[in-house]
Amino acid sequence: MKFLVVTDLHYSDKPTGNNNRYHAMSLDKVRQVIESYSDGCEFIVCLGDIVDSFEGFKPQTQGLTELRDMLDSFGIPFYPTFGNHDTALDKREFMRLIGMKDRYYSFETDDYLLLMLDSSMNSKNDPFPQKEIIWTQCYVDDEQLSWMREKILSTDKKVVVMTHALISPGTTDDEDHIILNADEITDILLEYEEKIAAVFCGHYHNGHSAKIGSIPYVVFKALCMGTATTCAVVEINDGKVIITGYGDEPSIQINK
Repeated sequence: MKFLVVTDLHYSDKPTGNNNRYHAMSLDKVRQVIESYSDGCEFIVCLGDIVDSFEGFKPQTQGLTELRDMLDSFGIPFYPTFGNHDTALDKREFMRLIGMKDRYYSFETDDYLLLMLDSSMNSKNDPFPQKEIIWTQCYVDDEQLSWMREKILSTDKKVVVMTHALISPGTTDDEDHIILNADEITDILLEYEEKIAAVFCGHYHNGHSAKIGSIPYVVFKALCMGTATTCAVVEINDGKVIITGYGDEPSIQINK
């Protein structure tokens, strides 16, 4: 399986600020990424924070429409997850505009089942928040945890899990980026350790990689940071996770 990963576009027409986020470049960066690196890829994944919301600047609805139109011109399947900034727009409207079939969902390749989780909620009891959530207080609700377990149990394929906020700890400065009930997720994944091929996240712009048990956990670097077209091509075969990084993304290989 081979696919293209981008994350944390934070697309807007807001000028670059002191935080080194080049919001307005993200749409063109995604176009360049697809043109340059998608050859042989079965699909494209975006791990959240697709569009940002700033008063006085381009509304998220416009940004999503522009991105969707651009993606449609390439004709490559596109699978996003919700980021915390994406919740400034009602999730149902976001899903309609970007073409998501649900707030969490699965899809399959010949050999893999991919589970796309929704970590963008501040309460397990409120999966459809009425305003942008607090980025340090992310949860995955019990409904999803039950669904994830059922999906893993019911497939003979290897499983890849993706979400925006982090499921595993990595470096000393990313603790605020971790899902508050991440232990519940990792416990389920460890229970079916042999079936889990990898876990991929965004949210933490500096990126990192780690293992819990034998399961690789990779956090990808943010596309919006700096001027580089930061992305990765991921290949998963025979227990190996091969990440070819571009821009600021490092290339690594992890053996499960």
